Amino acid sequence: MRMSSTVDSSTHREFQSRALELLEFPQVLERLANRVQFSLARELALSLRPAHTRDDVHMGQEETSEAVRFLGSGKDLDISSDKDVRQQVEASALGSGLQGTELRDVLDVLTLLRKVRYQVVSRGDMPILSSLARNIPDLSDLESLIFKAIGRDGEVLERASERLATLRIESRVTYDRLEEHLQRTLRKLQANGVLQEPLITQRQGRMVLLVKSEMRHQVEGIVHDVSGSGATLFVEPLTIVSEGNQSRELRLAVEREEARVLRMLSEVVGNRSSELLLGLGIMAHIDLAMAKGRFSLATYSVPVTVVETKRPYFRFKDARHPLLSDKVVPNTIEMGNMWSLMLITGPNAGGKTVAMKTAGLLAAMAQSGLHVPANEATLSVHDGFYADVGDQQSIQRSLSTFSSHVDNLTKILAHATPWSLVLIDELGTSTDPEEGIALSKAILLEFHRKGIQTIATSHLRDLAEFIHENPGMVNASVELHPETLNPTYRLIMGLSERSFAITIAARLGMPQSVIDDARSLLSDDYRQMEGLISDLQLEKNRAAAYREQTEQELEQAKEQRLELDEKLTALEEEKENLMESARRDLQAKVEEISKRLRVAERAAKRTVSTSVPTSTAQAVENLVPASSNKELRGQRREVSKLRTELTSSSWYPARAGRDWIWDLKPGDMVHLQGVSQPMEVLAGARDNQTLEIALGSFRATVSLDQIERKVEAVVTSRATSVIVASSRTPSGRELDIRGVRVEEALLQLDRFLDQAVLGGLSSVRIVHGVGSGALRGALREHLASHTHVDSFVPDEGTRTDGATIANLV
Repeated sequence: MRMSSTVDSSTHREFQSRALELLEFPQVLERLANRVQFSLARELALSLRPAHTRDDVHMGQEETSEAVRFLGSGKDLDISSDKDVRQQVEASALGSGLQGTELRDVLDVLTLLRKVRYQVVSRGDMPILSSLARNIPDLSDLESLIFKAIGRDGEVLERASERLATLRIESRVTYDRLEEHLQRTLRKLQANGVLQEPLITQRQGRMVLLVKSEMRHQVEGIVHDVSGSGATLFVEPLTIVSEGNQSRELRLAVEREEARVLRMLSEVVGNRSSELLLGLGIMAHIDLAMAKGRFSLATYSVPVTVVETKRPYFRFKDARHPLLSDKVVPNTIEMGNMWSLMLITGPNAGGKTVAMKTAGLLAAMAQSGLHVPANEATLSVHDGFYADVGDQQSIQRSLSTFSSHVDNLTKILAHATPWSLVLIDELGTSTDPEEGIALSKAILLEFHRKGIQTIATSHLRDLAEFIHENPGMVNASVELHPETLNPTYRLIMGLSERSFAITIAARLGMPQSVIDDARSLLSDDYRQMEGLISDLQLEKNRAAAYREQTEQELEQAKEQRLELDEKLTALEEEKENLMESARRDLQAKVEEISKRLRVAERAAKRTVSTSVPTSTAQAVENLVPASSNKELRGQRREVSKLRTELTSSSWYPARAGRDWIWDLKPGDMVHLQGVSQPMEVLAGARDNQTLEIALGSFRATVSLDQIERKVEAVVTSRATSVIVASSRTPSGRELDIRGVRVEEALLQLDRFLDQAVLGGLSSVRIVHGVGSGALRGALREHLASHTHVDSFVPDEGTRTDGATIANLV
């Protein structure tokens, strides 16, 4: 951001303060302050001022956006507290002692700090405010210390110290004993008519009886007080003086211990004062951010996009003044792209000043971290705001209205920079029209020559013509209804407003003869210009209406496209879910049929084995009825076809064209999404969903969708060096599952047997190795109940029983 180093800081602050006041910025801050919960945050809200660096403005906007997201979730931070303990904390830091009630206020604030820190830090969608909340110091030890010692009403609790607890117990016991002794004395004296009233009271910290003055000689004791009439003496009987002394000593000891506890706690608070004050400041900042979020929602505001440009720029689409009613007419205001100076013309009470103030106020709000009431907002940061919208102080100094305007504009020209925003209301008024117009043109030309972004209002036609003739300047006008001539408060860019002075005069009852004379006195050029402006205004209104309609239709089309895309995505997901559900149902039915076939086969074999005592497979084959045997084989083939079909890509639309993925075997090399090096397949596709892979010592189970492609065999430049993706690709009749885990081995075996049966093979060889024998045992147990296997025997070609021959049905 480019700030002028020559601007006097005090003068700059004075101009900023005056401009913000003229823009009614303090009224906006008052509404913001009404939405805070913490008393200290209200001070921050009322002292909020525009930032002048892009980073600061962006940070403020992001904080407000985070608060809006938090509030949008249906929650709100509970920071409600009217306790400002800064003065007490600062006093304790200087060595002053705090009362119990003051320490209780500190405790309440400490509890609030802890809760706010937790609530904000635990949110994952508030990075800026969460980072800020993490800086709230952990004062839980101080909170616990005060909580243990101070009660709700500020009293010192017995648990504050062991000595205090002991002293209070002794004091109560002594007091009760003293009271009991005194009660006995009271009853005795009452019976003798010595007492004025049968009451026990205290005087000067001592327990006394109310003795009649004329009966003084009947009671031995110490007189501590006399009633106003002299009729009653407050006497402490000598019989309880010793006990009274002991009770008073204990009470004083209790008070001393309580005072010691309060001093100790005050000292601890003083030692932690810097942390406490830091936490208070952060909590106030967070509460202010939440208030900005509430204000944003209440005013239907949007976040501001902060941009870096070569010259100041802002665009507020459908902007609304935040202090006006909900019925305010929105206007789009843009500066800095094609022009740096705008002149708004129109009749009095037509909305010129409101439009100008809206632009300045929204820019100031945006740079203060507030969202702005508009549909879209973009802004580059201004280094200051300057306004000439009437000056009561100049009037009080006996300057004329014209002189006060000139005085203000002279100072603004001296201090504003090319990155400032200047607002001038009713330029060229309150003086001779011809000289006023000439001076106004020169002033506007000087602002433009210096590149200072300026918005001015006027009702002078000559100024509008001057603006039209100068590149980089633009006319705008507040619209009047062409029939009623009432203001519509719509801002029309690119045109100056027609005067309608004669027409308005006629409607206000001016004699027709005067109206006719006035029209006849208009020059032909003026009448021609009025006609051209009227036609141009009409065409511009039509174009604006057409553009607005087109934008609405385009927005509707975008919304419909987005809605259709969402529906299409949902349908695709639903389709995949339905197909997966159907596949699993069918797979379950296939497995059920397989089980039934195995049961039927075992039953047939048991029948044969019990009727004919032979162990040869051929004997069993001959004794099973041909029709039954043929039927079982046909059913087995159907089951194999169904199993193969269930693993095809037709059941996985998202994986269409990736049939190769089902053929991946241990030892194959594949590329994983986001990983540059190829990875080795440890186990083939499981449940048609995952694949086990490895890269060095790293092992993982990944979704099939994460596999990009298979690494094909690569032959190096030397003919003798060949790298293959897998060395255990099963041949037509043999499957090698050595080193494979049992679960994966059985899955490979099922697929291998399915392919063998479909290929018409009568027998296959499975190489399982020797090892511990666990894989061999599991494999043969599986073969014994498999629907495709008629029988199996160890491979006699291996002496170590490392392979098995399976005869297929």
